[in-house]
Amino acid sequence: MGWRSGLALGAAAVVSAALAQTPRTLTRESGFWVQNAVGSLSAENAVRLRVTTAGNVVVRGGASKQVVYTLKRRIRARSAAEAAALARACEVVGSNRSGLVQIAVRFPVSGTESADLSITVPRGLRQAWIESLGGNVQAFDIDGDVETRTAAGKIQVDRVEESVARTGGGDITLGKIAGPVKCYSGGGNIRVERAGGESVIQTAGGEVFVHEVLGPIHISTGGGNIKIGRSAAAVFAHTEGGLIQIDQAAGIVSAENSAGTIQVNAASGGVQCQSSGGAIHLHNVNGTLRAATTAGSIVAELLAGHKMEDSLLRTDTGDITVFIPSNVAVRVVARNESAGSGRIISDFPEIRMQTVSAMGPALAEGVLNGGGPVLQLNVSAGTIYVRRLKQ
Repeated sequence: MGWRSGLALGAAAVVSAALAQTPRTLTRESGFWVQNAVGSLSAENAVRLRVTTAGNVVVRGGASKQVVYTLKRRIRARSAAEAAALARACEVVGSNRSGLVQIAVRFPVSGTESADLSITVPRGLRQAWIESLGGNVQAFDIDGDVETRTAAGKIQVDRVEESVARTGGGDITLGKIAGPVKCYSGGGNIRVERAGGESVIQTAGGEVFVHEVLGPIHISTGGGNIKIGRSAAAVFAHTEGGLIQIDQAAGIVSAENSAGTIQVNAASGGVQCQSSGGAIHLHNVNGTLRAATTAGSIVAELLAGHKMEDSLLRTDTGDITVFIPSNVAVRVVARNESAGSGRIISDFPEIRMQTVSAMGPALAEGVLNGGGPVLQLNVSAGTIYVRRLKQ
């Protein structure tokens, strides 16, 4: 779904004529003159929609074959006559050509404080582009793909096939999206209830919350928490500072954090985690485990009844605690470089300390259940604990 950019408010190339409008009486609200205008345009045989405006806009799918709109205009003027003249200059224009319905709000040079547009369109549209120069954008109940864009406002989309959302700095909230999702914000928070396909989420400095995604998900934020409820595929998450929390992932989990904790509560496809200054907690994980932090402890709980792959847990400053089920076949190799004071504590008698010099690193190695993949545990300053997982 590609964006066809360009707000052409009032340009003849975009729209053919002003729509039939029924203006309502001017009223006073909080120092402004307010007027609503309603109108409609035939959407017969339309499969695509483009809406361009400078204010807030709400687009909803419905059963009608027409585009029906309401435009609420807030005008700063000295008199009702002046306000009425400015209201006439702020109008909705549109056309229906070759299956494409185009709607735009034309503003006067000055006087109109805001113009909120609410539109009902045929639900069966295959594509919709909705753009605002600075207002909030909302879109609901459209069977096709929806692309929304605003220079600075918030975006909310729910019950559409596919969603692409871009804002210069506002929040993005997506409800139930049947297919893939792409979200880009210049600094706002992003929330996704459900995405049915591969998803890409980026924000320059906000938090990201995803309840459920049925495809691979790629998340990046310049500084904020990342929380994912459930992913049916791989997870790729990066934050410059904040918590990364993944409750359940069916694919590989790759998480990078410049300053914060990483927590994975269940992952069946392997884990790769790296933090420059935070703890790493891994629970109910199997496959290849690779976790490293420069300053923080690591806790890893292996999933019982599943085969491991070669793995490495490493911290420069902090403890490593690994919980191993009694039936997991693995070879453990532990190394503690805490200059003569390093400790390696194990619940398994099979893991034995090796003879080393008094000031050298502490070494321990052992084979559990006949051996298998190698689990390496490396600490520069801290303690290594190898615990038996109680079931």
